[in-house]
Formats: sequence, structure tokens, C-alpha cells
Amino acid sequence: MGNNKSVFTVEELQDYEELTYLTRKEILLAWKRWEDLVGKAGFKNKTTRHPEEIIQELPELKYNPFKERITYVFSSAKDRQMGFDDFLDLLSVMSDKAPLQLKAFYAFHIFDFNGDHMLDGEDLEYIVDSLTGNEKLLPEEKNQLVDKLLKEVDLDGGGISQEEFKHLLTKCPDFVHSFRFSV
Repeated sequence: MGNNKSVFTVEELQDYEELTYLTRKEILLAWKRWEDLVGKAGFKNKTTRHPEEIIQELPELKYNPFKERITYVFSSAKDRQMGFDDFLDLLSVMSDKAPLQLKAFYAFHIFDFNGDHMLDGEDLEYIVDSLTGNEKLLPEEKNQLVDKLLKEVDLDGGGISQEEFKHLLTKCPDFVHSFRFSV
């Protein structure tokens, strides 16, 4: 671990601590995980961006049906690549210390597949398909589920807004515990 400390200046570590929900120790562990993911070529320069497929090999993402959306949402340049700062943002939001409001913000954007700032029937169908995998629902079953979700959560009939989504998550105490992984 001694080598990891030399990668960062004291100021960089302080900045990372101030800008994330991670401790200094967690930041250094994140760097070790980053090195393991991107290989030796990637850690000579902390600003090097790597293809999302490399980041998706992270055990917590590897089998997640939303891994492409997660890496896309956390990619600061939206270029299907991530740098170490993006990786730290991901780990910070997924940490136990990140507040519900922040987790809800990112979860909403992960599920907003069409990017229209609403979770509508199209987004919900994609979510259901992603979650059911090979166990595809019949079209009428999927439509019933999507309609029920919209009826229960969409208060104004215009699709599920970020605020409606956050409100829904306040009623789901398991969300904070399931939308996380540790460094």
C-alpha cells in the first residue's frame, strides 16, 4: 500500500476526500482497484480514460443488467469511457455514506434510457426487460406491470419525474442498502 500513497499528492487526497463520500483509505483502495481493472498501462496518468467494457469487469457491475447505463451515466464525457475521477464518483455514490437524494438522482438517470428526463412507459418496459432477462414476460403481462407502476407513481400523468421517483424511493427503505457496493 506504500506505493499507492506516492501516486497522489497530499492536496489531491484532501480534494478527493472533500469531493466524495470516501475516506483517504477508501480512495487509496479505489486506486488499487482501478489499477487492477485497467492494468499497468492505465495508471501512469490518472486522467487516462478507459473503455467502459474494462470498468464493467468490476465484480459489482459484471452481472448487473444495467452496467452499460451505470458506466454511461458516470462517464463525465458521455463517451463510453471512464477515468479515475469518474470511477471515484461511482464508488462515492455507491458508498454507504452517500445520501438517499444523491443515490436517487443517479438511479433516476440510470433508468432514464431515452434521456427525456422522465421515466415513461418506454423506460419502464426496458427496465422490466432488463430485470426479467431470459424469463420474458408476455406482452400483456409487461403492459400490465408498466401501467400499474405508472398509475401508482406518476402523480400528474406526464411520466415519472425525478421528484416522484425520489418520493417513491423514500418509501423503499431497502433501496439505500441495495444501491451500493463497497470499495
